[in-house]
Amino acid sequence: MCDAAGRVMPDLLLTAANQEHGIVAARPGSDAVIPDLPVGTRLRILPNHACATAGQFDGYEVIPAAADAPLAHWPRFGGW
Repeated sequence: MCDAAGRVMPDLLLTAANQEHGIVAARPGSDAVIPDLPVGTRLRILPNHACATAGQFDGYEVIPAAADAPLAHWPRFGGW
């Protein structure tokens, strides 16, 4: 996890997330102190799963198996 400027916040993890909020905790075994994060604080989350990343773009840039083939663009549908 990083602050809004992109500075890493060592040993802090986003342990759960919903559409509107997330839960921040210290990494197990760490003595990190969770900073005061008032409602509205902006953080940058370093996703470990493609859904959180891909959901922010309108499609996928696909590298084909054949080295001489052009890149493909697969549009992403919106909604649930």
